[in-house]
Amino acid sequence: MDDQRFPCHALFYETQLCQSQATADNSNRRQTGAGKVNYVHSLLFLNEKNQINRCVLCEKLACLQPMKTQTGMVSSDNSIQQEAVGSRIESGGFIGTVRFVGLLPEHAGQWYGIEWDNPSRGKHNGTVNGVQFFQTGHPTAGSFVRREKLNFGRTLIEAIAAQYGNEESDIAKRIHEQQIISLQRSINAPFIEFVGFDKVSSKQGKFESLKMISARAQHVSSLGDPSQLNTLFQNIQQLDLSKNLLNSWQTVFDVCRQLDQLFWLNVNANLLTFPEEPPPVFPKITILICGYMRLTWQDIKRLSLIFPNINELRANDNNITHLDTDSRHFKNLEILDLEHNPIGQWQEVMKLNTIKGLQELNIGGIRLERIDFGTAQAKADCFPNLTKLCLSNNLINDWTSVSELNRLPNLEGLRFSNNPILTSENPDTVIALVVAKIASLKVHNGRNLIGDLRISGEFRRGCEYDYLKKYGLEWLRVKNTPKETDFLKEHNRYLDLVHSEYHFCLYGELEHAELKIEDNSKLKNSLIGLNLVHKGREVSKKVSPFMLVQKLRILVQKLFKLEDLPALVCLEENQFEIPLDDETKELDYYCVKDNDRVFVNI
Repeated sequence: MDDQRFPCHALFYETQLCQSQATADNSNRRQTGAGKVNYVHSLLFLNEKNQINRCVLCEKLACLQPMKTQTGMVSSDNSIQQEAVGSRIESGGFIGTVRFVGLLPEHAGQWYGIEWDNPSRGKHNGTVNGVQFFQTGHPTAGSFVRREKLNFGRTLIEAIAAQYGNEESDIAKRIHEQQIISLQRSINAPFIEFVGFDKVSSKQGKFESLKMISARAQHVSSLGDPSQLNTLFQNIQQLDLSKNLLNSWQTVFDVCRQLDQLFWLNVNANLLTFPEEPPPVFPKITILICGYMRLTWQDIKRLSLIFPNINELRANDNNITHLDTDSRHFKNLEILDLEHNPIGQWQEVMKLNTIKGLQELNIGGIRLERIDFGTAQAKADCFPNLTKLCLSNNLINDWTSVSELNRLPNLEGLRFSNNPILTSENPDTVIALVVAKIASLKVHNGRNLIGDLRISGEFRRGCEYDYLKKYGLEWLRVKNTPKETDFLKEHNRYLDLVHSEYHFCLYGELEHAELKIEDNSKLKNSLIGLNLVHKGREVSKKVSPFMLVQKLRILVQKLFKLEDLPALVCLEENQFEIPLDDETKELDYYCVKDNDRVFVNI
């Protein structure tokens, strides 16, 4: 074996080496006069194959500097495993999986067949000149690459050291002399002078204080020394391992086993295989993020048994198509993110009803076209605790599906952007319809028109009244006819609104005379112009004489960007002031006419 020398944290003088070190080949100690040894690692030979381990000092000092081979690549105890078929690699910013290692006809040297995560990086499917060397999931995801162009990654220990181990502290300056003496005795080297020991201690102190570590996109492919992880990072509670070169859940399990306080784990964008042996159980993990991993629902259920106390699971952008659960799974789950999985059918979503504690569900972008609970009951017997639902970026194209959401007994927050049905009406009408159709809704798309980003009672009443008027004529036409059933399925709140205490006391069931047909020509001819005045600023607006005072107040609040709903006073042509003080009345009730001025007061 060639003599290899590496930077070390200790400068040796004539020492009495520890027993294990004394067996090392003396050729690894280059004398430079007076028994002094230059900055070299004293190498330990573990067996007859001369495999290199850490020097005895670095083992004691928790040296985190990677030992480098003559080619400059990172060397580790599992280097042979790292380069085996199935390993994850990086090259030129692209990540892939080794599918083949060997010789190619008419090409000298050894080649690595790679299946790239991004198929645009590849050239073929593993078949070249009619010979199949490996298979890929995409016809252009494969290519052959030389070893020197591949990065097989580094250990988690090394990645954390590089990320967090560069800042100095005053800890080293306060190291007691007895600590040094104790270390000298423990390695049986009383004459060692410690060079850079303050830096090592500084790093150790910094590591021990860390509670959250991000090792995202750090080319982590293995754990490293498990004992170091437990010793140096014992207080870690949150760990981000996303977008690395890990290839097995076993490595993730080994990490979890060493970090006793870990509860938040992100393994996004790692393609991991499950080990054959029975998996361990980690009851302390409560938040798991595992998107972009090509997982199936069977994989997710398997993880639910390994992490039995998960209350937040984010498994977006995977290969989940079918859903099913039983009493063994997700006993504590409250938040579930399945965004951008090709689920497609509401019937599959309904299978999640066995998760009784579910409070938030994200099924945006799952190619959903319709929502149907398959029941005539006012409230569906499912998802009893669901308060937040995301349905954005789906293919829903009917208002009946929106009405079906009223069957969820406790739905308060809804995200529904980018669905085709939303293009059927103008934005204000869309919001009014969604609010009117779902009785319990308080937050829509994360924002609303009235203070504190919440749906106020006043705003809701206005939406519901507009809803009654919009569909009132249709209701009167189908009432007591065979078409009544279809109408009430699409408008399952209509009768509730008609007979609600608030609306019935004010209006009762609307009659033909109250249901003005507002086609474009009639609406245009009936509009009146109002001059709205606030603090010297005057704005002209065309409105319907049948607009509620409440709606005009909302319009004025938005127009002048007021924090609160304003009081309105109409000044007629004869300079007579009329307070518009009953928001349930229409403007026509106050004889508001074209060109009247309305003063805005706060």
